[in-house]
Amino acid sequence: MPASPPSSSPSSADDATSAARPRRRRALAIAAACVGALILVALGAYYGVRLYGASTLDDMEASIAAPAAMPPPTAGETVIHGAIMPDGAFKPIAAIVEPADGGALPLRSAPTAAPPSLAPTAKPSPSADDGRISVPKVPAVPAPTETAPAAESTPSSPADAAPAPDGGSLVAAYNSIYPALRMHPKYWRSPATAGSDPYTFGAAMRPDGFISLTADRGEPPGTAPDATHVAIPSIGVDSAVANLAILDLGDRREYETPDKVVGRIPQKANPGELGATWLFGHLESPIRGEGDVFRRLPEIPDLLRMGDPVYVSVRNEADDEFLYQITETKVVHQDDLAPFVYGERLEKAAITLVACVPRLVYDHRILVIGELVGVKRAA
Repeated sequence: MPASPPSSSPSSADDATSAARPRRRRALAIAAACVGALILVALGAYYGVRLYGASTLDDMEASIAAPAAMPPPTAGETVIHGAIMPDGAFKPIAAIVEPADGGALPLRSAPTAAPPSLAPTAKPSPSADDGRISVPKVPAVPAPTETAPAAESTPSSPADAAPAPDGGSLVAAYNSIYPALRMHPKYWRSPATAGSDPYTFGAAMRPDGFISLTADRGEPPGTAPDATHVAIPSIGVDSAVANLAILDLGDRREYETPDKVVGRIPQKANPGELGATWLFGHLESPIRGEGDVFRRLPEIPDLLRMGDPVYVSVRNEADDEFLYQITETKVVHQDDLAPFVYGERLEKAAITLVACVPRLVYDHRILVIGELVGVKRAA
């Protein structure tokens, strides 16, 4: 008769269970240690990102000393062109320019009658007092006769010299000798990656089609249509504009966040009006997915420091387009933004672009501020 298999005793099962318990505890301890290490690494990385972001905030502040709107040259005005010498010195080249006929197009709120500056004037004849370079006439000399001795040749005086060439042509001729000066100075450090940005030698080049307009000639508040579109060619912004609604959150009210568009505070000035037009956009939106229309806004301070003019064009519902030139950037904490938005009323037409900075922290706001310099009326 075959023997029956031995049955496990209760004592052996207890021994196996007691041996498995330490292994489970060790596994749980290792898992908890790994999770704790990951949390510490994440907190350390976030703290490092905050420190790095805080160190970059000062770099986001810049301003330009030049006026936002450069008036057209007048008769006798000396326009300074120039070129940078190989040793880094600036070589000024002066040229006398003639006045340009015409003037700025008045806003719709201005009287319909043309201002005196628009009245056509007779073009003055060249003279020594009209501010242009002129060549004095040399008195006629009788032809020598056979009996008279030949007149001795005398060196010509400076008054008999030909008109000085235009400053721009001198700059072009100088740059033909030194081809590297055709390149914008911001690319001199890495010429292999140089772009085709024009170097204007200190002149503010304005986009074509806009009539020059000073910021104090804006329309009265509440008279212009709402904004519909904004473009910033320097940083590739080309976006629709929508008014931000006010959300009632029970204990407080706040503006909604713009979703893949640029948001405007409707209670502030419209484009072209006296006061500030406030436009908001996301630097990035990794959680809500509301776009990153202002992701390159922090590049504007560097553009200002390198001397590149930064223009913002805003179009309204009437298809009028207003041109602003950026003059300043500053950074404020998110808790200090309200006084800037609802502070003192401006007596000039301005614009302020806002985005959250720095990346992955978003506890500050970069303010990009500009003034009205031009207008393009719809046909």
